Amino acid sequence: MESKGILGKVNRNTPVLISAAVEEIILMGAFVAGITALLNDQFPITASWMAALLSAHLSFAVLSGLGGVLLFVVTYLSDRKDLFYLGLINVIFIGIAAANGLMFYATYNYDYSYTMAISFIFAIICTSGCIAWSI
Repeated sequence: MESKGILGKVNRNTPVLISAAVEEIILMGAFVAGITALLNDQFPITASWMAALLSAHLSFAVLSGLGGVLLFVVTYLSDRKDLFYLGLINVIFIGIAAANGLMFYATYNYDYSYTMAISFIFAIICTSGCIAWSI
């Protein structure tokens, strides 16, 4: 009997699992960098560290947007409705977070940053659902 190895076990859900895991890491990085920058009022840091945190947060946010679109496409191609809806909801929450992030940087109204954080949490939950249902 011939063994197919690990490539024999690749199915239609494997790309969803891989892209969801990468998206989860990127979303967590954006969330941690954003929360750390938001807590600057409580724990003052130097201007160079603040610039580094904001740069990391914005970089992770752009990557999470691109990763969210990729995850949506991969869930669409998986031909599973549950994964498709999770991918769609994930992209919507990332879009809400991006819009609120832009509004926060334009107005410095902290309500936008709280909405951005909640949207990121829901996007993380959707991405975790993609991981769970693709296993």
